Amino acid sequence: MLSTNKLKKIKSNFPVLVGDNVVSKSICNLLIKEISKSKSFDDMIMGGRSRINKGSKNFNSYIKNSVNSAKLFKLFNSKSFYKKIENLFTKNFKDGSWVNLHKPKSFNPKKFTIKKKLNSNELKKMLGNNYTNPKVNLDIDFSVSKGGYRLRPHRDDITRLYNFLIYLTDIPKKNGGSLTIYRKKIKKNLRKSFRRFPKINELEIVKSFTPKKGTVVFFQSTPNSYHGVKRFIEKNCPKRFFIYGSYALNKPVIWNYKGISYYPHIVSNKKRMLTSFHDANYLTTAPNH
Repeated sequence: MLSTNKLKKIKSNFPVLVGDNVVSKSICNLLIKEISKSKSFDDMIMGGRSRINKGSKNFNSYIKNSVNSAKLFKLFNSKSFYKKIENLFTKNFKDGSWVNLHKPKSFNPKKFTIKKKLNSNELKKMLGNNYTNPKVNLDIDFSVSKGGYRLRPHRDDITRLYNFLIYLTDIPKKNGGSLTIYRKKIKKNLRKSFRRFPKINELEIVKSFTPKKGTVVFFQSTPNSYHGVKRFIEKNCPKRFFIYGSYALNKPVIWNYKGISYYPHIVSNKKRMLTSFHDANYLTTAPNH
């Protein structure tokens, strides 16, 4: 159902694996039909992206009634497939790359990351102070976006290890909707902190991926894994059907890059935030933690 042997690394400032025709066009078409038949979605975000999220009652109903989506979900939602992805990154990025200091030993197929907003005290309580012995789980959503969908450059939740995107439709380059990866123009702060939403003038484009049916992108969710989606223009083209997900821990990932470790730092405030911490929070070095 998914040919991981077609995944190849690309030149980037953080680990990325990409492959064309990783999912066959016939399977893509079947997945599109199943998403299209869904009578309800869990939410609409980012100006036009409708999602069916793992963990919701709607998701359970969708999987029960969608044969091909259920097969794909079963594949991803397994320790064996997670280990396959982990091994692919280990094999392809051996030297000078980011390393997770606490590899999970157990996989929890029923777990999912909570998508509700919490205040800083709730975040601290949820994440705790002990970052060792984490468990890993799959987060995944089946999505379709209409015109207007866009995603500003950012990095994902601090609990994520690997993110993935599966394109189910071909979108002409002129219509946008491309996943774009970025790097910081100035490297002097590389080992200090990483804002979740950096200013656009701090970044430069590394590569853009025009949506192509069956193309799959995997990338390590490192502190500098900045990415976004160019505004999708729904004109003389199909809607943007895709699947997005990640392998996440129940604790923050402690990344190490060339001997420097990065720990989470939660800024105390009264704002309600997602587990991904938003603008005012950073991953900062804490050698004495």
